[in-house]
Amino acid sequence: MSSKIRVAPEGELGEPLVISGTIFQPDCKTPANSIVLYVYHTDATGYYSANDDPYNPRLRGWMSTGPDGRYEFRTIKPAPYPRRDTPAHIHAQIYSDKISEYSIDEYWFEGDPLINNEQKKKLLTGRGGPGSIIKLIRDAGGVWHGTRDILLDAPA
Repeated sequence: MSSKIRVAPEGELGEPLVISGTIFQPDCKTPANSIVLYVYHTDATGYYSANDDPYNPRLRGWMSTGPDGRYEFRTIKPAPYPRRDTPAHIHAQIYSDKISEYSIDEYWFEGDPLINNEQKKKLLTGRGGPGSIIKLIRDAGGVWHGTRDILLDAPA
């Protein structure tokens, strides 16, 4: 499994997006090796698939960190769900051979008009670290880029 993947196929309708970062051990400084990051999200119209099945999303992928803890995925910027007030987001789960799978806070995007204090209180727990609202910068080619470092939970 690679640390760099493509989630949305070439030619997928939507704005190209690249998210990268480092996954750290609970000490906040040691890169986490061999951590699997699974991500999935809606398409540019706000749907997971033809049947809008969040348990079988069309845009999804798995990557695994190397010794440097780095990951990167290329996709498209997801749209929010139609007729709902949930911000556009990317779901994420992590696991390894040493830790059980668990969800972390979704990737949100700075400037999304649906992000408000009520949504933050209701949906952001801090799991995965504090940086789940990502600042996106568009490059000269029109591709959005964002960074999110992830902090693993301390062992129970």
